[in-house]
Amino acid sequence: MNKIKVAVVGIGYLGEFHAEKYKNNKNADLIALVDTDKQRREEVSGKLGIKSYGNFKDVVDKVDAVSIVVPTDMHYEVADYFIKNNKHILIEKPFASNVAEAEKLEEKARDKDIILQIGHLERFNKAFSKLKDKVNNPLFIECNRISPFKIRGTEVNVVMDLMIHDLDIVMSLNKSNIKSIKASGASVLTDTTDIANARVEFENGCVCNLSASRISDKIERKMRVFQKNSYFSLDYQACKLDSYKKIVVEENKKIEKTRDTFLENDPLNEEVKSFINCIKENKKPLVDAVDGIKALKYAITISNLIKK
Repeated sequence: MNKIKVAVVGIGYLGEFHAEKYKNNKNADLIALVDTDKQRREEVSGKLGIKSYGNFKDVVDKVDAVSIVVPTDMHYEVADYFIKNNKHILIEKPFASNVAEAEKLEEKARDKDIILQIGHLERFNKAFSKLKDKVNNPLFIECNRISPFKIRGTEVNVVMDLMIHDLDIVMSLNKSNIKSIKASGASVLTDTTDIANARVEFENGCVCNLSASRISDKIERKMRVFQKNSYFSLDYQACKLDSYKKIVVEENKKIEKTRDTFLENDPLNEEVKSFINCIKENKKPLVDAVDGIKALKYAITISNLIKK
């Protein structure tokens, strides 16, 4: 197959990064940039040397696939149009504004045999990939995700913006069904939840505690996973994994620590590369629509619990 012709729809802060990754991908041909903001699209178009358009419908006949990086409330409209026109899609998280929309998109893409990948990029973090190989039966998981306040992303609450990453990660590590959820949170700087905590219990007994905040003075993305005779501490930001394992030496028990650090880590680049490869090889994405629906469903559940 020749290079995959791609457009990026929505070239704000994150969309520009998508465009850069496609431009540098040897198997992709970045054909077009799309944004309703004329000044923004001309700025990025000039920087990357790629033609830009004001309407996503203008590029449908020019491409094989698209990255959709528009506000969440536009996801369904844009994705539905490209699915109808048989185009493969990488859509940023959260998948859609509600579960019903996400399920419709998943069904339509499946019926047309279209690649529909959801942008949960932490799955492509090299330290997490290493962790996943080591975890087999988690007993307790703790996730902390905090960041400074930014206007960008506040069209959704902190659960949909930040915690949803960890929900997806946790469900990829522990395949058991969720038994119960308790949640609390507060609105501080916006009209929606800015800080949130959730306790999730699974049917197999695993318990997970998740905290997310967008009103911190620093960025922190960490997770700890405990299982029988070992535990792991993952720092997404530093791309570092510390592993602790109980060992027995001449009847004496001690904890052995090992550290894996990945100096070169570009999850978005790996995500885009994986998307292009899935199209070329016609294989299932690492994060497919079903995964996106699960994460969205429980993010909405937590959001609603906090509202109550």
